[in-house]
Formats: sequence, C-alpha cells, structure tokens
Amino acid sequence: MKKLSVLGTLLVLTGCTVVPIPLNTALLPGLVPQSPPTHRALQTEIGRPVFSNPYASATIVPPQLSPTAPVGSTAPTASTTISTPLPNLPIITTGTVTSSQEMNAIGERIFRNETEGDARQLLRWHSQGNFADLGIGHLVWYPANQRGPYTETFPSFLNYVQSKNVPLPTWLANRPNQASPWANKAAFERAKDDPQLRELANFLQKTLGLQAAFMTDQLRRNLPTMVQTLPAPYRQAALNNFQVMEKTPGGVYPMLDYMVFQGSGTSSNERYNGLGWGLLQVLLNMETVQPGPNALAEFMRSANDSVMHRVAAAPAERREARMLSTWQTRIRTYKLPTRVGVASR
Repeated sequence: MKKLSVLGTLLVLTGCTVVPIPLNTALLPGLVPQSPPTHRALQTEIGRPVFSNPYASATIVPPQLSPTAPVGSTAPTASTTISTPLPNLPIITTGTVTSSQEMNAIGERIFRNETEGDARQLLRWHSQGNFADLGIGHLVWYPANQRGPYTETFPSFLNYVQSKNVPLPTWLANRPNQASPWANKAAFERAKDDPQLRELANFLQKTLGLQAAFMTDQLRRNLPTMVQTLPAPYRQAALNNFQVMEKTPGGVYPMLDYMVFQGSGTSSNERYNGLGWGLLQVLLNMETVQPGPNALAEFMRSANDSVMHRVAAAPAERREARMLSTWQTRIRTYKLPTRVGVASR
C-alpha cells in the first residue's frame, strides 16, 4: 500500500494534472499509511525479455460507472456481476497457460463473473464511446466512419478465430474487417431480437476459450507498452510480477479477470487523487514472491488493497462503497485450486 502512494505522487509529477489530496482516514481506518511513504525493493533481473512486438496501446475498455450502475458492472446498461460465491469451475493448474482446456475454463469463469451465465449480456453498447462492446473481453466494434479512444479489437478477434480454423457465422465471415452494422445504440437495441444478434450471442458463448486466449495474447503483447506509463524505476517490478503470475498455476485467470472489471491501469481517466486501481497498479504493489500459491495470495492482497483505495478516494456521488463487497467476492475467486483441475470454494 505504501508504494501505491508513492506511485500516485510520481504520476502527478510526471504529467498527471490531478492534484492529490489526502484521503479521509476516518472513512477507512488504517487504510492510508501514516508514516512517510517508502517503496519496496524492486527485483533487478527479469531473466529474458517479456514479449516483443507490442501493440500500440492496451485495449481493455475501462469501466463505465454511474450511481445507477449494477454493482460491479463494467457496462451498467447491460452487464452485471455476481455477488455470491461462484460455483466450482475447473481451473487447470499446469503453470503457463497454453491448452485450449485451460482457456475454456478461464473463459467460462470470466463469463460467469461478467454475466451470471446470461449470453445476452455478451452483447452491449458502450454509450459513452458509441460502439458495440462484445464478449467477455469487451471487444470494441465501431460503426462505419467512426473511431474513438479505444483500439478496435473485434475484427482482430474474428481474424484470430479464423486462424484457429473455427468457422464464423456466415454474416460475420462476409465482413471480418468491416464496420459494425449498427450505427448507434438505438439501432443496436432495435436489433436485439434479430437473427444476426442472436447468432452473435451464440457465437460469443461458444468461443469463450478463444476469447480468453485472445485476451491473453493481447496482454502479453501490450505489456511492454503498458509499463511505459509507469515511472521508470517501477517498470521492471511490474514486468517481474507479471512473469511470476504467468508462471504460477492458476495465475493467468486473476490477471485477465481483474483487468476486465477494473481496467489495465494505464488510462489517466482511471485515477482518483492521482492514484490508479488497474492491473498495473496491482502488479506493481505486489511484494517480491516466487511463482506458486504465495504469488496468488499476494496478487489477491494487492488487488484487495487497490479496490479499497479506489472506494476510499472515490467522490461521494459515485457511490462506489456499495460495490466493494461484490468486487472483493470476485477477487476471492483468485485463490489457488485445492487440486489440479478443481477450483476451490
């Protein structure tokens, strides 16, 4: 937690225009450190370059929040998250995730987290960005002649699916690199019962594992660019902790899931009082640990600290305290399975 405070200050000094103000420690006693901030020792070696050929920017869509948003939702107009423990779902624990079985398990778990198992909630319209927001990874698909602050990812996902020799619905196969057929939210909502959208929802539900694999590939490619948003002394620590989590049995699911519902941590819009709460901040605020159960426990601790910081710093009108319990329930699903192939309760 102490390092997080230092990071918030450094980000302000290196370009963030938000002036940090002290949190009210009476709101969450003991949350804010009372001693002068220090930082944990950074690892000095990473062994080998993490990933080459990074994409230009991270592509996870940051959360939309409003006082009326469903608790824990990343898309308040359509998506909800569960507030009770998830059922037992298999998370295979063989180290670095590569198999389709492992990706299917990860995709299914995130699907449950995001939609409570309702495939219709894989189809959303991002009202602030005016684009279709699809699947468990919030894949972006812009209408014709429109672009926004987020990288368009749905056409790339379709190409990825085809590269795996998985057939697309006919109407999608005919337009893999074309614009979304819906010009705006009203057109999208009117089409909710059309055969095309029903087929799209079915396609997205059947490709949960491929979506998880695509998200993992994008995270690997994006990470070197993502860490460039951090002050230079902290970049290596974030890279090191990513590698630790990737080598940890069951470690990819927590990173993907947390980024889906709390963002990557790269956007200056995802800050309160200069402090971020996304995946980068969680990785950075982890203590130095080795791959294994301790890494999962440390990621959970850091993730819990991050959402508590977020709630403590949030403007009162955002009413984010009501979301904390649901967020923490979701974070508790990151613990190590009791044995290979079985998720713990």
